[in-house]
Amino acid sequence: MMTREMIINELTNRGYNAVAQDNTKNGVVLEAIVIKTEGSVVAPVIYTEELISRAEKEGKSLDDVVSHVIATYEAHKNTTFDIERLTDRDFVLSHIRIGLQKESSEELIKGASELEGIESYLYIGGNMGEDGFSIKLSKEYLKKADVLEAEAWEHAKNNTFADTKIESMAKVLSEMMGIPYTEELEEATPFYVISNTKNIKGASAICDRKHLAEFTEKHHTKKLLVLPSSVHEMIIVPYTEDMDIDMFSDMVSQVNATEVAPEERLTDRAYILEF
Repeated sequence: MMTREMIINELTNRGYNAVAQDNTKNGVVLEAIVIKTEGSVVAPVIYTEELISRAEKEGKSLDDVVSHVIATYEAHKNTTFDIERLTDRDFVLSHIRIGLQKESSEELIKGASELEGIESYLYIGGNMGEDGFSIKLSKEYLKKADVLEAEAWEHAKNNTFADTKIESMAKVLSEMMGIPYTEELEEATPFYVISNTKNIKGASAICDRKHLAEFTEKHHTKKLLVLPSSVHEMIIVPYTEDMDIDMFSDMVSQVNATEVAPEERLTDRAYILEF
């Protein structure tokens, strides 16, 4: 069986300064490799578990995997940006966002999400150079940027909720399947996807009470059924009293187990939000 250590050893034999690195995403520890370049303050992080799994399924050799890692490194090694901008006050306030993840023991700036078992946190994200980035924030990080926690949350809410997007599942299905969208189709499929315009870390849009209040008013209800899809999006449904929340919780659990990567899962249950 191929391992990360085997990849690192082969990279070392080929003259690369490769080291192991473990990153935690949403409570899941992911094995990675970083190839360091002299004089560079940034380096691409290459996650190995999925890479190895895919290689073994496709019958690829260690040499194939190492060549892939080197190609990834060579394509990104010259990415440059001003690292000092990451703690610049104006930059932080303009790029700060709210994310959601499973409750954790990470020492981050956290807030309530109204959904039991799920916590909100602050991060800065965006593009510098060609590559996207995402950095979770701690109290120490904000202190370096001379940003108060209260104003951090205020800017994060403004930045995050400016991108809220609610789209009917019927429209999504009609586009995927190439069938006409009709009001009858939407009535038969009363599910809606809530995320952000990029569909990245968009589950936090569920904290956007303003847009959700407008949605509930439009659909003549005071309650929403909420199905956590992943850290990137959630499903909302106008609630009716005949809905079986246990059945929907089972649905969320089954989808998580079969369709969602562990590091992107939230909780195995459904929720009801009241307005």
